[in-house]
Amino acid sequence: MTVPRRWTLILRERAATARPVRPADCHGLLNTWWPQPPEEHSGAKKWAMNGWPVPLGDRLYHWTLTWLDDAPPPLDPSDLVGHPQRIGDHVMEPLSVTRTFDTGYDTLLSDGHRSHAPRAAELRSHTPVVTTTRDATGDRIPHVWPNPRRLFGAVHRSGGGVVGGSGAVGAVARFAPPDLAGPWLDLVLGGMALLRRTPLPGEEIRLGEHHHADNRSVLGWQGGMMLELVGADTRHVRAFASLLELVELAGVGKYTAQGFGSVRVDTVTAPGPDTRAAARRSGGQGRGTARRASHRVHEPRRPAVAESGEFGGALFD
Repeated sequence: MTVPRRWTLILRERAATARPVRPADCHGLLNTWWPQPPEEHSGAKKWAMNGWPVPLGDRLYHWTLTWLDDAPPPLDPSDLVGHPQRIGDHVMEPLSVTRTFDTGYDTLLSDGHRSHAPRAAELRSHTPVVTTTRDATGDRIPHVWPNPRRLFGAVHRSGGGVVGGSGAVGAVARFAPPDLAGPWLDLVLGGMALLRRTPLPGEEIRLGEHHHADNRSVLGWQGGMMLELVGADTRHVRAFASLLELVELAGVGKYTAQGFGSVRVDTVTAPGPDTRAAARRSGGQGRGTARRASHRVHEPRRPAVAESGEFGGALFD
């Protein structure tokens, strides 16, 4: 079995209820599918919930889930087709389960995974992203213009070994085979200094409030940004491409096992020499295409949200 794995589920609502699907209810269902030992319950999950069931109409819902461990999950969602599942007040029957990611860590982290990789990408939130920092009094406050370490996670080491991690790089540190994870993490963490962030016009990051459960709300940011590697060599570019795949799977920030921090990544490819030559030969249409790609990738704008100071605490804990 190839892991990590990702599934897209189509569910039919079998109960009549007025209350919407809640993150805590979805989290409870997946804890019954993929339970962890009690001593690990407060730790990072082996799975990520890429948002919550989204209504499609006619009592149908769409849901995407990821299993991050290098070992197969104890239950495959495809085995539940035709068996109703309770999500809070809702009873939903999986009608179809489609595997939508089938690249294992051995391939994903290898230099030969792809012959071409993008140097830039547009990242957009699907659900509120919860990233926090501490103020001068030690209280947690929302952090709404995250640097690459906040976007892609962290690795926690002690005594020369990995003891934990979070986000995309944390998933590799915890779950990928160690002989593959070590060199890849060194390459990626070293290359983060080469990443530049710029806002996406009209989609600037903003702070919002999500009603998480009864009498409780969660502050998170939503919006988009452009990520671009500047001055990177081929190995860093390929590692960046793998990192973009992983961040879609693992999500960003806190509470990814409850559906927060789900993001979509769209790669942006600037035209190469052959493409530009063809555009010049083909006339105005090609020239317009080249100008738009160059504008998006090479003309950063001033961020709409100021970034807070350097952060020295634990990330995503």
